[in-house]
Amino acid sequence: MARQTELTTILAGWDERDKTIMAILCDLDENTTSTNAITEQIRWMYNSRARHSIKRNFKRVTRQDLTKDMPCPTYEALLAGAAKKLGIHKHCTSVDEYERYIPQAVIVAALRRMNPAQRDRFFTEEFNASPMWEAAGIKSREIGGLRTAASVLALANASGYAVYAGATTALGFATHAVGITLPYAAYTGLSATIAQLIGPPGWLALATYGFFKVTGTDWNKLMPVLLTIIATKHRHEILARDDAQ
Repeated sequence: MARQTELTTILAGWDERDKTIMAILCDLDENTTSTNAITEQIRWMYNSRARHSIKRNFKRVTRQDLTKDMPCPTYEALLAGAAKKLGIHKHCTSVDEYERYIPQAVIVAALRRMNPAQRDRFFTEEFNASPMWEAAGIKSREIGGLRTAASVLALANASGYAVYAGATTALGFATHAVGITLPYAAYTGLSATIAQLIGPPGWLALATYGFFKVTGTDWNKLMPVLLTIIATKHRHEILARDDAQ
């Protein structure tokens, strides 16, 4: 991926609602929604290994002192790092593939940690998927209404909304796996519904797994951040396409 996109460029077009969710994911106060504050926190989390190494060697180190040695990752760098952590980097050659494969890998990892009954609920229990489509301005009788989580992903793929639906679903798993509660139902619906489908025992089992060992980059925190960027980026693209028509 020769092209490198600064996170500030991606976040520039986001509204306060989107940035509030990013602030929560970045362990910031929900009122601290400036692009600079969010990207600075992402930089801090992404460089956790360098941060700990520098602090170990120098007793008195501030955030300002670490700026040079801890550059803010680009969007492509986050994608590449997440893919490597998930063990799928050898299969990704473009941004499109990263955006498709990363959410899928997170969903598979979550399903693998569930017991058979929990997985059965994912494939069979219905919920109202309309809020997720409405959030992206998608108006289609074919994909609206009650669906299972699995069928939502299949329909989204057939309808050209695979990345948006996949990233949103994966975000539901990734946030609940590490105990993050988001005010997400107001504009996506699916992530909150996933938690209701599986129930506390399922998420408790995932939480004990923690998804990723906290060594190097802290992907327990960064994976939900990246999935939110992917989902929001594609929601905006869907809305922009509809406005252009």
